[in-house]
Amino acid sequence: MTDFSFEDVPTEMVATVRRTVPMAELKGFFATAFGQVADAVTAAGGRVAMPPFGWYHGEPSDTVDVSAGFRVEGDVHTPDGGIIVHERRGGRSVVGIHVGSYEDMEKSYVDLETWMSLHSVESRGDMWEEYLSPPEGDPSTWQTRIVMPVD
Repeated sequence: MTDFSFEDVPTEMVATVRRTVPMAELKGFFATAFGQVADAVTAAGGRVAMPPFGWYHGEPSDTVDVSAGFRVEGDVHTPDGGIIVHERRGGRSVVGIHVGSYEDMEKSYVDLETWMSLHSVESRGDMWEEYLSPPEGDPSTWQTRIVMPVD
């Protein structure tokens, strides 16, 4: 079971690439997008700050509207190649750490929905996952921070 709590998450400058992607192609999208964003930010004079994240806009179905990227540091000018530097609004959020493989995250999302219902809060319509562990080694040890801003 994933434990959740309320946190006040700060607004952050992020660099992202956004696409609508079939769920089955999400892993490949992230693999390509993270490299594109990191290269573009560096070329534009900035630095990426770990961890990488997937920022989901709306409810996923067979496809998902998703941005992949990093927080940015330094004086980053808008890079080329479809990369956008902008603010990701923070605020009151429900936050938890999923431990395990990405394929096992569905259970954490069931836990999240239950927790939010018990606390009578609703999503503001977006959320993100911060990939705290690289996808290598034993998947049962991978950590993903789930952030669900709420109204």
